[in-house]
Amino acid sequence: MSYGATFENVVKENLYTTDIEAMKKYNYIRKEFYKGDFPAATWVQIQRLYMPTAKLEVELIAHLPK
Repeated sequence: MSYGATFENVVKENLYTTDIEAMKKYNYIRKEFYKGDFPAATWVQIQRLYMPTAKLEVELIAHLPK
């Protein structure tokens, strides 16, 4: 991540997928990136992503203390 951010700085996660059931199945992998508290999250199943072969797009919002 840029600006020295780590997964501990993530406060919001937006996940867009073409297969929500697959994301639920592999959710344990996602949890390995977050130690302790998990960020707020929104998961959305969509018909297709910008890249036709893509299955997943993740947007992370981080808070960096001054």
